Amino acid sequence: MIRLTFFIALLLPSIQLNADEGMWEPHQLPNIEKDIRAAGFRGNIRKFSNLFEHPLNAIVSLGGCSAAFISDSGLIATNYHCVEGSYLQFNTRRMEKDLFKTGFIARSIEEEAPSAPGARVYITQESTDVTSKVLKGTSESSSENERYQMIQNNRKNLIKNCETSEEYQCEVRSFYSGETYQLIKKLIIKDVRLVYAPPQSIGEFGGEIDNWMYPRHTGDFALLRAYVSPQNESKEFSKENVPYKSRNFLKVSKSGVKESDFVMVAGYPGRTNRLLPYPKIRFDVQFGFENYVEFLRSGIDLMRDLTKDDEAKALKYRGSISGYENYYKKISGQVEGAKNFNLLKQEKQNWNKFIDFLDSSGSAEEKSALDALLKISNEQNSESLNNTYYGGSTLIGTASTIYRHAYEKTKPNGDREPGYQERDYERLVNRMRGMEYRFDPEVDKGIFLFRLNKYRDVNSSDRHKIYSELLKLDNSYEETISVVDGMYDYPSDLLEVSKRVELLDASIDELNESTDPFIIFARNVFDEGMEREKKNKARSSLQQKNISIFIKSLRRFYKSQGKDIYPDANGTLRVTFGNVMGVELKDGVYYKPFTTLEGIAQKNTGVSPFEVDTKQLKLITDKEYGSYSFSDIGSVPVNYISNLDITNGNSGSSTINTRGEFVGLAFDGMLETIISDYKFIPQTRTIHVDSRYLLWALEVYEKDTRLIDEMMIVR
Repeated sequence: MIRLTFFIALLLPSIQLNADEGMWEPHQLPNIEKDIRAAGFRGNIRKFSNLFEHPLNAIVSLGGCSAAFISDSGLIATNYHCVEGSYLQFNTRRMEKDLFKTGFIARSIEEEAPSAPGARVYITQESTDVTSKVLKGTSESSSENERYQMIQNNRKNLIKNCETSEEYQCEVRSFYSGETYQLIKKLIIKDVRLVYAPPQSIGEFGGEIDNWMYPRHTGDFALLRAYVSPQNESKEFSKENVPYKSRNFLKVSKSGVKESDFVMVAGYPGRTNRLLPYPKIRFDVQFGFENYVEFLRSGIDLMRDLTKDDEAKALKYRGSISGYENYYKKISGQVEGAKNFNLLKQEKQNWNKFIDFLDSSGSAEEKSALDALLKISNEQNSESLNNTYYGGSTLIGTASTIYRHAYEKTKPNGDREPGYQERDYERLVNRMRGMEYRFDPEVDKGIFLFRLNKYRDVNSSDRHKIYSELLKLDNSYEETISVVDGMYDYPSDLLEVSKRVELLDASIDELNESTDPFIIFARNVFDEGMEREKKNKARSSLQQKNISIFIKSLRRFYKSQGKDIYPDANGTLRVTFGNVMGVELKDGVYYKPFTTLEGIAQKNTGVSPFEVDTKQLKLITDKEYGSYSFSDIGSVPVNYISNLDITNGNSGSSTINTRGEFVGLAFDGMLETIISDYKFIPQTRTIHVDSRYLLWALEVYEKDTRLIDEMMIVR
């Protein structure tokens, strides 16, 4: 799903730390063993806290979604919505068949379908604290830009030494908003194939109407498979490749879970904002949320309008529209949640206690660091509002990437900017190829013109100067349209996939001689962009330095109350735990923990997104439960809710029981408590798809035996 880049990663945790609150680093679990045991965990806590033992070594990342191995032959379980773009959309175009409507199941290993360029599975191999190495030498820096560059050079050297072959990708991740750093080494599986995705009448049942809602009846599951060469090396798609032999995998539970059972979710959550200073929270709630909601709403309406009369265009922008709708509903829910749970009032009280603590026991350095952070935050807030509608042209963005890549190639590889080193070339090529099934020039121009017209409303002194001059934003809108029309009417090489890829090999001198208006535009705004980047780097260095002090202040504050803090989610492996349980969010309205097959039939309207296909409807009517009926509800369970703490990026995360067995997939939260990204709400509920519904769909609905037989199914 589309990631929020509107917010920065700093928020003050609420004073009360609930037992089931937190997206914990695995190594932290022994520190909270008492709470985990109280929730009903009966396993070996040391084993469950080890990244490299079962069950955590079966958990993988898809780069934006989570997943897990569920067989020893590389079979992977994840959410349906995680495979829509790079698998369903890509193969719909490749096969010239609407796989969203029909679904896809490979009846043999030979039928398993390739992914779009760049789709990957990432398996964590090592994780090492490198804080001292990242910050080495920074105390002697003469400026913030020099300090920033020292940090970047240290990070690049760590990554270079870590990436011992092309099979591995290493990254340095910051924790606690930059107080500490870890070097993470991951094995990359480059050949990932689609094995099973149900039709959208199951995988997307309820559509956007039911998104973030409960009761839910969505079969949000899909299966992929990882492949490697016969020599067990990670290689791109090849007919000679063979299924990856998973070092470990999750057994699949046929008996599932019942109410009050202990459950744990392991995955790669993207971003939470629980370590922000109160003034930043206040800005987001009072201004940022509303601004972003309007941006998303207008984007949804625009893309729908621009693609409404063309199925091919609609397919290309299906994923973008879905992502916008997802975040539109989420941020709208955060607006309401902030009001309903008195977020600002509570956080103001918490903030005042923290300020009192600093006033009485804080050092001059701590107080100065907080002042500096708030100043930086105010600058970023203003810029975020002004730049909401800046950009929007995929062709200009692509040209800018190509031009920047050529510029960086004039330097030794070690001196290049991250993202443009030799290690990044494959990713850049896949980005050029990926446009083929996600981009249309007419739609792109329509989006660009709409955003330019909105960006014109920003005070000229707060806009990007050269960018505005080239697009005549201070002139009449008709003149802006004329400039854009002239650019998009040109037969640009950027419109052909092979030529886009070739341009990545062009030199800066060759690009400077180009007559392509998009390349010329990228060249003309280049210096302005570099100046802005230089300013942002200096600010980033100053921010990181003061955040480190701020986090230490928070630690002292919490320690004074006998409490601990956990790092915000940052795309690394985390664990959250709790119990299967219902919830009462409104007076007299109780949401039961499980939904049933019969609920699907009850919602059936015959019209998407509540259209049930005749085969499934007959199976439900005839009570064809197979061996997956759950006696407590008298049916096959479809979805269930728990009090676990998750966020975006947890999509596709495996839900496991106290024995480490697969009992479902986390895929959503409840709109009423979605503000929990900022402040954990005790009533927060995670929505899971039940393992029994996945097995029922395969065995009873699809009449599959191959995949069922491959899994190790336990009661």
